[in-house]
Amino acid sequence: MTEQQQQPADDLPETISPAPGILIADHFRESFGYAVKRSGGTKDWIITFTLSGSGSYRIGDYRLVCVPGDIVILKPGTPHRYAAEPAGWRFVWSHFLPEPRWAGLLQLPEPHPGLIHLSIESAAVRSRLERTFDRLIHETKDEMPLKDQLAINAMEEIVLLVAGEHRRDGSQALDPRVEEVLRLLTERLSEPHTVEELARHVALSPSRLAHLFKAQVGDAVLETLLKTRLRHAARLLEHTSRLVSEIAADVGFGSPYYFTKQFTSFFGCSPTVYRERKQ
Repeated sequence: MTEQQQQPADDLPETISPAPGILIADHFRESFGYAVKRSGGTKDWIITFTLSGSGSYRIGDYRLVCVPGDIVILKPGTPHRYAAEPAGWRFVWSHFLPEPRWAGLLQLPEPHPGLIHLSIESAAVRSRLERTFDRLIHETKDEMPLKDQLAINAMEEIVLLVAGEHRRDGSQALDPRVEEVLRLLTERLSEPHTVEELARHVALSPSRLAHLFKAQVGDAVLETLLKTRLRHAARLLEHTSRLVSEIAADVGFGSPYYFTKQFTSFFGCSPTVYRERKQ
């Protein structure tokens, strides 16, 4: 259920966001008065699935009330507030960074820029989503080997279930030319890329590719490439003993200094500190 209305200003304190790139999830049961405020949004994506009660989201003057079965996804950089309604709110949530192959799956209804909303009508899909969220929450808190990969698998299943429910109405996936660009960026991660070169490859003008890619993926072409490189670098830091300079070259950075600067800006800590925390 949605409604758009003027909302009074409030003096909520800012809510601290987790560092991007760390897949986390949990199950909350919150009473009236619980609220979160992020004036600058987050660097990652946030998904919530309402199990019972209701919660409200606000972006400026826009207000969305979510009820059981509602999926809400907030894109990076979307200023927002959300809170439990008077009856209370039980929901599961996750902060995540999409894998490049999920871009087409996340082409979902966006009633307000930066906010995706979908109501899951199928009782079977709702039940499976709740079970998959439970598994995701378990994997993010477990200490077993390969837990991160298992958590990503669970998160991907959630994205697939949501996308599958949406496509029951015949909604289309990504434009094949955008899919091809995503494939090139992912499979040739260490190679230099320009919008002009990629546009020639898919027979589009650079401006048309830039517009189409941004509209369907949510990020610009080179921003997507940067985030993909940084996510892959984070995995190499966690699971290998390669030098930071070697990892920088592996993912396409010509300068270790520039790599460290970009990594620190994105993850909130240097590559060395990130590795120490993970290992």
